[in-house]
Amino acid sequence: MANEVWQQEEQKFLQAIQGVRIPNSTLTDVPYIIPKSNSAFDQIPVSGGCYWIWTNEPVLHTLHKNKTPDPFEGGEIIYNGIAKDDVKGRALHHLLGDTDADWSGISLDIYFDETTSHRKKALSDKGKVPYVKDTIIKKGKEIEILKPIRSKDDFLKINLSEKETQFVAHREIGKIYFRNGINILEEKHSQFDFRIYFITGLSSLYLDFIEKKWRKDFGLPKLCSYLSGR
Repeated sequence: MANEVWQQEEQKFLQAIQGVRIPNSTLTDVPYIIPKSNSAFDQIPVSGGCYWIWTNEPVLHTLHKNKTPDPFEGGEIIYNGIAKDDVKGRALHHLLGDTDADWSGISLDIYFDETTSHRKKALSDKGKVPYVKDTIIKKGKEIEILKPIRSKDDFLKINLSEKETQFVAHREIGKIYFRNGINILEEKHSQFDFRIYFITGLSSLYLDFIEKKWRKDFGLPKLCSYLSGR
């Protein structure tokens, strides 16, 4: 009986938020910066908020099999998240990260050294790894699938620099890890644009609602590991 009371209250809550607006798929009304230097990040408030990372650099792997956001303006949203205290700091970790950073960041570059820290696997014969697109024949028709990266050949399908390609080509098969975050000023990334869209100064309850509903409506960005939660 008591649980029915809270089920009724939940219905009131769900009805109340039905008309609450969130950003659209292309983040039309959300401010953003296109950082080309360290100082550009000063335009982002040191405040809690939610954020999205867009780029026109090819990202050829995904960390999940869910629907991803549609591309727009020649690029796509590759990551989004919530920073409870400091969106600027989180953006710096993602896009101007130190090579050996042990703080989790977007997974685009290879980590060249042995690791005992928290880094995502880029290639492994078991465990959670990214996926790349592959084509198979089923019932006489070609269909596109997402295939986990278990082999060197599949790993070489992702977007790599010449240095990264050579590293993999001359390495015995085994585990390869992603670096935590990237540095957009390095040669591999500097030829492309990155945008940080951000919303700050709002309650954590609303920010959490924005993140979850945006993902539900438009898709989970490629470099996010989980549909919800961390």
